Amino acid sequence: MKIKADLHTHTTFSHGKNSIEEMVNRARQLGLQEIVISDHGRSHPLYGVKPYNFRVMREEIDRLNEKYSDIQIYLSVESNITGKDGTIDIGEEERQYCDWIYAGYHWVYIPHRFSDFFTFKLRNYLTKVLPFLKAGSRRANTQTYLKMMDRYDLKMITHPGDKCPIDVEAVAKKAAEKHVILEINPRHHHLNVEELKRAAKYGGTFAINSDAHSTDRVADVAEGIAWAAASGIPQEQIINLAQDEM
Repeated sequence: MKIKADLHTHTTFSHGKNSIEEMVNRARQLGLQEIVISDHGRSHPLYGVKPYNFRVMREEIDRLNEKYSDIQIYLSVESNITGKDGTIDIGEEERQYCDWIYAGYHWVYIPHRFSDFFTFKLRNYLTKVLPFLKAGSRRANTQTYLKMMDRYDLKMITHPGDKCPIDVEAVAKKAAEKHVILEINPRHHHLNVEELKRAAKYGGTFAINSDAHSTDRVADVAEGIAWAAASGIPQEQIINLAQDEM
């Protein structure tokens, strides 16, 4: 298996090491047909994309799509899940300038409400060091993910279950109903092989992405491909596989 598109990459607009054009040119060198620039959402206090930069990124991507005919470039944002009620950190700029919206849970973000610091962010931090909290956190986080998919028109959930425990089957079932892609991400531990076996039975779609923060990591997905193969997931459920691998 090999991928034809890398749907999750980062640039200097958040905390990537390379420009949009440098990431695009690396994708072209590798023979990819598509690349998605998906820098971090605005609630990250250090490297979230500033709202005014979405227009700048959109103009740059439009320019590069005119310049290069051998690859299609898209703009997304890896928004942060910031509230227990499924809130993510998107505003008019993301909706106006991005082709798609992604969402994922990260350690560093500004909670949506003051109460979310205690009931969502702090709870997930504590779950990492206090295992007896895991079952309750899994139930609460699962409801957060389900509410999020009802509230927003999402293209993909990045590294689902990483950094906060979830009921993978419940999330996979809702994602299939809502046509939301679930990511297989070799930079993170989830979705892993056992989770993929359980998630695939609902018939939803998956994408194997690099989550590259530099040009040398674009399309670096060998481990993710190995997980997908070991899980036995039908290849037609992985949307970014090269056609000759289907």
